[in-house]
Amino acid sequence: MICPSCGAERPDGDRFCGACGAPIPAAATQATGPIDTVTDPGLTPPGAMPRLGPALAVRIAGGRTGEFFPLTSAITTIGRSPDSDVFLDDITVSRNHAEVRETTAGHVLVDLGSTNGSYVNRRLIDGDELLAEGDEVQVGKFRLVFVP
Repeated sequence: MICPSCGAERPDGDRFCGACGAPIPAAATQATGPIDTVTDPGLTPPGAMPRLGPALAVRIAGGRTGEFFPLTSAITTIGRSPDSDVFLDDITVSRNHAEVRETTAGHVLVDLGSTNGSYVNRRLIDGDELLAEGDEVQVGKFRLVFVP
């Protein structure tokens, strides 16, 4: 493409000339055409997400929102230690902060004597706390939601 103002050769798609700074008319820029979508009749249409079992999903925590931690063991550890099943690397989280234990009654959150405590639905827990669907678990600055 040639700039209509100064005659400099420009790559297609530029909105302004890199040589003189003049705007390049929209008619001179290259537009994208229609995008052909490939459909596979064998694919399942979008719908509800399959149940993957009990888990904690990060609800609020900087760039980690949406991260998913399956609770696949009888005991799932939560902490700042790299050995934790749910590794939350922040100074507000103790190295061995809490555990989620699978019991006959359901999944229970247990604080392990952490410095900042553990919260369920913004209430500091004292002892074992049975988790229900949608409960918000707060460990340090991280807010996670329990999915049974």
